[in-house]
Amino acid sequence: MTNAHSFLSPEQEARLLGAYTALKELSADCPVPAVGAAVTMALAELRTALDGQGVEFDYFSTV
Repeated sequence: MTNAHSFLSPEQEARLLGAYTALKELSADCPVPAVGAAVTMALAELRTALDGQGVEFDYFSTV
């Protein structure tokens, strides 16, 4: 479902996709369990937000 009242600019979309990539890389490389858990939660929230805006991205890519 998309948000009908506000939309991301192309710049905002690009920045969020960049943040998504950075978080996936951090998740793959961080040996600290608490940080890994926090990053996993942040990724889930970001995926939900991007999906809600209809942004296309790869859920299942490897970093």
